[in-house]
Amino acid sequence: MDDSGSALEQFRKQWREEVSARSRRNKGSWNKEYSESTSASERPKKPPLPTRRPPTAQSATALREGEEFSEDDVLEDGVRSQLSSVKLDDTAPDDDGFKRSAPIEPQSALEHFEKAVEKEAQGKLGDSVSHYRKAYRLDARVDKAYKDKHFPAPTKPTATRSSIPPIDSRPTADASSKKPKILDPTFSELIESCSGSSIPQAEPIIAGDKPPPCPIALLPNELLYEILRQCGIRDPASFVRLSLVCRRLAYLVITERSIWKRIALGPEFGIASQHYDFARDVTGGPLIYRTLEESTQPDIANALTEAEDQNWKEMFHTHPRIRFSGIYISTVNYTRAGGASATQATWNTPVHIVTYYRYLRFFRDGTVISLLSLHEPLDVVHHLTPENMPSAGKDKKGPQPSLPSSDQSSAASAATVNHSVQNIMKNALRGRWRLCHPLSAASQSTKEIATSGAGAEGDLHIETEGHGPRYLFTMHLALKSTTRSRTGVKNNKLVWKGLWSYNQLTSDWGEFSLKNDKPFLFARVKSYGLGYWASCNDV
Repeated sequence: MDDSGSALEQFRKQWREEVSARSRRNKGSWNKEYSESTSASERPKKPPLPTRRPPTAQSATALREGEEFSEDDVLEDGVRSQLSSVKLDDTAPDDDGFKRSAPIEPQSALEHFEKAVEKEAQGKLGDSVSHYRKAYRLDARVDKAYKDKHFPAPTKPTATRSSIPPIDSRPTADASSKKPKILDPTFSELIESCSGSSIPQAEPIIAGDKPPPCPIALLPNELLYEILRQCGIRDPASFVRLSLVCRRLAYLVITERSIWKRIALGPEFGIASQHYDFARDVTGGPLIYRTLEESTQPDIANALTEAEDQNWKEMFHTHPRIRFSGIYISTVNYTRAGGASATQATWNTPVHIVTYYRYLRFFRDGTVISLLSLHEPLDVVHHLTPENMPSAGKDKKGPQPSLPSSDQSSAASAATVNHSVQNIMKNALRGRWRLCHPLSAASQSTKEIATSGAGAEGDLHIETEGHGPRYLFTMHLALKSTTRSRTGVKNNKLVWKGLWSYNQLTSDWGEFSLKNDKPFLFARVKSYGLGYWASCNDV
């Protein structure tokens, strides 16, 4: 009995020492209890568990075109040393966001809130609501933390007492003692200062060594202009990036009117690449008939050429035009009331969040692919090609290609991929498009626009197949921009003006309601290239 009492007293003494040491260290608390009844004197002491905090999650969808990513803004000091070996791949300026990546689950309340905002911007309201609920369960004031992190209030500079000179020592107001204020040069003055610059030589690879030759600096101006002209014709974006090389190229890129005139009026990306009359039939084939009356629409290229002092760079930037290097996507979300369960007693009625997408991809020959689908853009954009249109049409031409029978595994995988593509593209519709001629714009009602095809400058008319051989769909859209800035991206938004169904047998028009439909936004797709693709009829 005495032995057990001494052992108990020794255990209590050991426990008090551990509690006092734990309070002094202040590095966490023990979460496990002793499960065995061994002697306390024989039990080894356990080191305290280190407290770790996971790094802040950064989604791969935040790496968009034109955005910069800095590790110092995301990783904290305590975690940066652990992730020093992890490197992020450099994202090229032309990369798009249609790539799959492993999802990173958020941990803290702020991370859940940021994920919810990201999902809401993508149109996934169901996932957004789920992350909002998790964020508010972890922290009821997470919205204030999000506002302080992403939208901090501007701090007003406060003057300290030491910076204010005493009253007696203040200088008197003397016009001669005031220094003239130097104004920053304007953009035109800055460009004009580069007029006399030349292409500099390349720096030597080794300090003190002879610099490598720079052949482009020795070219005459005629050859240099021709090189810049060919670059602008093939890719205007690459042509503009040449202004970042040196002051000489920056001056030529911005001020050379002949190059910008060729780009603005050319058939690659300029006015000649746009269609102001239907060039194909609805199925994508060539027109088999045209009206006998000659077109009274004036030539827009000649009209713009005759204009004096035309700013061709500004005209190319602001003139309404369809983009072929990507896809226009409209994300539609709406809510509807659900039905209460017939077998269970419920206090409330469920609310369903419905999400679907509209896709429009335009081609240079005047054809278009229209798709209304429940699949997300990541699963659709790479299949929205002319090669997949025969599997989407209802009247297929010719037999479908058979799978090879030599390798059963490859045949099974090919059949699975083909089935998934057919499932995505089964509701795709072929069509044609044209822009309203800017020199013959007319102000008419929506019903007159649907029947006559007129409209204002920047209006877009699309005719697609209907659900059946007797019907056609007619869309009336307007080219707009997502920003009002003068230097912002233009022609990257399509706003709805009307949607009709036309019965070719009875010549009846039916107008659809656009209560829930949202505008189309342009998204660059790297796999599309510059839009040089075969037409839907050539496949």
